[in-house]
Amino acid sequence: MVEYTLNLNKRQINSIEVPKNAEVFVGEELVLKLKNHGSPLHVTISTVNARRYTLFLHENIYLKEDMEFKIPILSTAPTGSFQVDIITGYGIVKEFFKVTVRDKELEIPDVLDEIPPPVPEKNRYIYPVAIMVLLILGWSAYIAGHLYFGDVPGFASVIVLTLAVVFAWRCRP
Repeated sequence: MVEYTLNLNKRQINSIEVPKNAEVFVGEELVLKLKNHGSPLHVTISTVNARRYTLFLHENIYLKEDMEFKIPILSTAPTGSFQVDIITGYGIVKEFFKVTVRDKELEIPDVLDEIPPPVPEKNRYIYPVAIMVLLILGWSAYIAGHLYFGDVPGFASVIVLTLAVVFAWRCRP
């Protein structure tokens, strides 16, 4: 976080000294240190064309002593620039400076961590065969229940088909 100093009342009453440019990164705060070198005064801080970069628009301050003023930059702000106006003497003296908003640079390590080798998948060829056998047995018992009347083939088909569904569910990849 970089701080920029603004000197007020240094050369004469209501004088303003601002940096020519300021730079801030997306998602951080622009910190302005207001240094009053004389008697208390009213200071107005406002931003021009900054709606894309910050929610801050305008602030009136009665400055007796030094203070720190922060302008938050949106985390969704694009790169670009806007202007900050500093006004004293009830609008008689006005200075401005340009604020450049930059993206944070990503640090890419020189040596990447080693990627472990992929774990081989287990051979699951037996599962589809077992499921097919259970399905064939279940449908055979169902058809036998229609051909031969009785409780055993009907219940057997329900049990075997339920086992096939549970087996398929538990053994899915």
